[in-house]
Amino acid sequence: CSTVLQVESHGDRGAGADAVRGEGQVWIRVGCERDARGRRSMKRAGGGLLELANATARRQYDWGNKGSFMLSATEAAELADRMASNAPCSFFHDPGAGGANRGNVNKAFKVEPMPDGSGGLFVNLQTTSGGNKSFVSVPVSYGESAALRHILVYLVPKIAGFDEVFRE
Repeated sequence: CSTVLQVESHGDRGAGADAVRGEGQVWIRVGCERDARGRRSMKRAGGGLLELANATARRQYDWGNKGSFMLSATEAAELADRMASNAPCSFFHDPGAGGANRGNVNKAFKVEPMPDGSGGLFVNLQTTSGGNKSFVSVPVSYGESAALRHILVYLVPKIAGFDEVFRE
C-alpha cells in the first residue's frame, strides 16, 4: 500500500500543506513454513498517515515541524463520508493509552467546513506533548478535499487488509 498524495493549499487566512500516505499492514505466517494454505495473521494494522505542515513562505512549508496523525481504516472511512457531506469530523488519539506513557502525548484531529460555504475545509491538528502544544491548520479547497476524499476511499480496503485477505 504505497499510494502517496500531497495537496498544497493557500488561502487568505494562512497557508499550509497536507500529505496522505497509506501504510500497509504487517502479516505473519500462521503454522509451519510448509503450510500449503499459506495462512497468515495480521500483526499490525495499516492506516492512513496524514501529515500537516504550516507555511513559512509562499509554497514553502515547515515539514521539519509537521504534525502527523494515523487514521485507522474505520476513521479514514468516516472522514471520507463526512467530507462528502461537508460535515465536521474529529478524532482523538493517545498513542500511549493502556501503558505507562498514557497521557504523555495527545493528538486532536479535526476537520470542519469553511464558514464561507465554498465547500472547502479546515484540517486541524493539535498535539500536546509533555505540556507543550503545537497546532497546525491547513485550509483545503473544495477540489482538494474531493481529491483527498477519493484517495481515502481508495485506501480504506487496502489499510483494512482486504487486498491481502482476498489475494490468490
